[in-house]
Amino acid sequence: MYSLFRIFFLLIIISIVGCSSTVTVDHLLLNARIAQFEGDSLFYKYSNLTLINGKIDRILDTNSIAFNSRNSRIDLKGAYVYPGFIDAHAHFLHQGMVLKSINLQGTKSWEQCVQIVKKFIINNPEEEVYRGQGWDQNDWFIKKFPDNSQLEKLSNRPILLSRIDGHATLANSVAIKESDINEKSKIDGGEVISKNGILTGLLIDNAQSLLIIKKPSKYEKCRALLAAQDEAFKVGLTGIHEAGLPTEDINLINELQKNGELKMPLYVMISESPDELTYWLDRGPLKTNLLDVRSFKFYSDGSLGSRGALMSKPYSDRDNHYGFEIRSFNYMNSAAKRLALNEWQMNTHSIGDSANRQMLKIYQSFLNKRSKKDLRWRIEHAQVVKPIDREAFRYGIIPSVQPSHATSDMDWAIERIGPERISYAYAYSSLRESSNGILPLGTDFPVESMNPIYTFYSAIARKSPDGHSKEGFQVEESLTREQALKGMTIDAAYASFQENEVGQIKIGMWANFSIFTTDIMSCAEDSITSLNVAETWIHGERVYVKPK
Repeated sequence: MYSLFRIFFLLIIISIVGCSSTVTVDHLLLNARIAQFEGDSLFYKYSNLTLINGKIDRILDTNSIAFNSRNSRIDLKGAYVYPGFIDAHAHFLHQGMVLKSINLQGTKSWEQCVQIVKKFIINNPEEEVYRGQGWDQNDWFIKKFPDNSQLEKLSNRPILLSRIDGHATLANSVAIKESDINEKSKIDGGEVISKNGILTGLLIDNAQSLLIIKKPSKYEKCRALLAAQDEAFKVGLTGIHEAGLPTEDINLINELQKNGELKMPLYVMISESPDELTYWLDRGPLKTNLLDVRSFKFYSDGSLGSRGALMSKPYSDRDNHYGFEIRSFNYMNSAAKRLALNEWQMNTHSIGDSANRQMLKIYQSFLNKRSKKDLRWRIEHAQVVKPIDREAFRYGIIPSVQPSHATSDMDWAIERIGPERISYAYAYSSLRESSNGILPLGTDFPVESMNPIYTFYSAIARKSPDGHSKEGFQVEESLTREQALKGMTIDAAYASFQENEVGQIKIGMWANFSIFTTDIMSCAEDSITSLNVAETWIHGERVYVKPK
């Protein structure tokens, strides 16, 4: 009898073991060339991937185990699977608003802008406020700021046209009058432009805050976020560092993500103000599977394109003009102290050499004293940094840069700041070396195209993605393909404290992939900008497939 019981239980165990040889997963991806990093080197592992609950469950060399897939079994047929691309500095909500407003990007004259605005108004007579974005006087034959004289007859409603970098706005007289702006209006860190005592409608940097115009509605913002998401999926983006939003918009994003409409993971920097600092430092960080809020976005100066970047010497093309200090040294120092004590990340827009030196000095004073704290404070853009000041990045400060800025600005930047300063501007390879090999890459979209392939190309070739530059710009500062890919994956993840969640294809990490049918690491350099993502996966869900 005892032997019969032993045989019975042995049969049960064999049955259980037999059943366990078939594993049930959510998705099975077959025959993939999976990108794997070894330092600054990359190799492909020809494998299969299993996904469970949005994360990578197994990376298999063989089919030794049988799998049941609840949702999909996809043969990738040797496609190249890269860690999901992350944009380390962008304006996601603003990109969506641009998609739904007047697009002035790529215009070649102010007259062309006026015609685009006129056509938009005719086709959209119901708009209460006409908003546009993207003009850049540096791209025009006559490279000077416009005025609002040609806007006056187009509409009796407010017209607001933002410069491509968001650091200047041209407003019609209706918007100026509604905002009670006049020739006596002044503000620190900005400029209200007038000519012969008459307002031109141009407001630079902090002067834009003088505008009091009806803001976009919640519905408009929701529509904008979802439109931006659709475009991001198409170019293979699986994560975005949103460079500055108020609490109101952060709460809206959280709401859309919770109800399943917004699937894009976002690392959101809070647009700083004294009230926002107090609110969030009391509340504490916000962390979900899709939303991460633990940093503040500051502005130390304006942009180079609108001559707002803070320089130590005058601009080469404007006498006695040094740019603008958006926030004072004392204000920044006080804010940095509060953030350091509460262990929040501080991310500061710094373009000019004076702004970078000032912020690096402030950062160092706290990071030296608190070297045991992993704060990962960032300098956003780090465009013009003197070689002697780069050494500060060795203290754990992260330069967050946008390679497309270099190739967009290269046609006019030397005229703006001169040959000496241009020699150490946009110095991405040098910055990477100074920052211990960490250089997160972004686009600053909608200032630049949101396509990460353009970021990749600009970083390695130092040429404009539009093909107008035959020779590279300061090619000694180019990155290798491996370094550029790390900047869009591993380094971006590190800069947001997410290196254990995203940035690599490893077991236990989120199943975020940017998949191509071409090897972006070995294809001809000039063919890179024509590459299109084949599939985009976010948290184990295929959110985009390239149409056949």
